[in-house]
Amino acid sequence: MSAGYAVLVVTALGALLAGCAGPSHPAASPYPAAAAPTLADISAIPSAAVPSAAPTDLSTLRLPIEKYVLTPAENAQLNHATWVLAADCIQHHGITFPTPAALTNLRSGSEVPRRYGPADPAAAAKDGYHNPAAPDGGKVPTDNLPSLPVDQRTTVFNCRRAAQTQLTGGAPFGSSPIGEQINSRSYIKSADDNRVKAAFTAWSACMKTAGYSYASPMDAYNDPRWRGSPTAGPQEIATAQADIACKRQTNLIGTWYAVDAAYQQQQIQAHQAELDRDRTAERQQLAAARKALGQSS
Repeated sequence: MSAGYAVLVVTALGALLAGCAGPSHPAASPYPAAAAPTLADISAIPSAAVPSAAPTDLSTLRLPIEKYVLTPAENAQLNHATWVLAADCIQHHGITFPTPAALTNLRSGSEVPRRYGPADPAAAAKDGYHNPAAPDGGKVPTDNLPSLPVDQRTTVFNCRRAAQTQLTGGAPFGSSPIGEQINSRSYIKSADDNRVKAAFTAWSACMKTAGYSYASPMDAYNDPRWRGSPTAGPQEIATAQADIACKRQTNLIGTWYAVDAAYQQQQIQAHQAELDRDRTAERQQLAAARKALGQSS
């Protein structure tokens, strides 16, 4: 999987929470993350129930691991709560640092509609292969941190660390580390699966008939011609629309989703205890965040 296409999946979401975003999750932190459990590789290839026809509403599809990882909206809520809780500590040290505003309009539902590249004709007609405009104009909540002296910046970070501990009770902050690993690993494994590769071949033949030469959807997404402009041009939009039409004609997304989900389920079964533990911690953090923000359950 190319680095560019991965942004759709895992990177875009995490970046949004850092304050700037795809197939994204964990809330960004100025501190090193706790060591994540090692995700053991399972050599067996799981069976997958591939739908006979292309799914019509991708928003109704949820990947198995989505039960165990936080959405961008949930991560944003955690991040905002930590800054709210840290405010008194920061002020106590005589530092002028406005509490960063909460990021809004982040995904709270399934990640499937963007995980496998463009899939919505209406969105492609506007954005082509470009990612939609970042929520809140892409402003990083902590843009003014670099303006602080180093010692004050360290104090702000320490106050935020204490606020994180207040939310977590000492558990790892944010989304399940092993859940995030499973989410990214299954994408890579499924893209290399022969069933998905066969779907890529069918998709490529369909695109060839339409006048486009790409071996896989990742190649279309990463076409260097799309990088020269901040917005999608007519050629990019036409390519993305043909891409979506061929995905539907070949049931590429239905196949890829089924295989992706099968790899996830295999790993979930192998790491059920860790995932259940992390999910409990996530729920406790979210409840604490809602309380800190004065929100109801």
